[in-house]
Amino acid sequence: MNDRVCIILASRDRDVLKWGLRYAWKSTTEKYLEDIKVIIFGPSEKVIAQDKELQESAKRFMDLGKDIIACKACSDEEGVSDKLAELGIKVEYVGSIIGQAIKEGYVPMVW
Repeated sequence: MNDRVCIILASRDRDVLKWGLRYAWKSTTEKYLEDIKVIIFGPSEKVIAQDKELQESAKRFMDLGKDIIACKACSDEEGVSDKLAELGIKVEYVGSIIGQAIKEGYVPMVW
């Protein structure tokens, strides 16, 4: 059984992002899955950069010792790379990161 997931938050819908971040946090604290990666991509980056509640949810997940990675290409285009980095979100090019996660058996879960 595979119990590793790569959650990709790509929606511009803040409610989808809220529940995606909550799922990541809850799955980690309750040990539903062995390992969870969270990547924010595209429209979600701008929404998270502007929304205090989502920022708190992201911080809560990162406080568990987990990373959230934002796509540098997307965040540069949206002008939010610096803001995301200030929040403690790693800003990196994620194409190869997602590909490697899939090769390592992480199931992609897109929100």
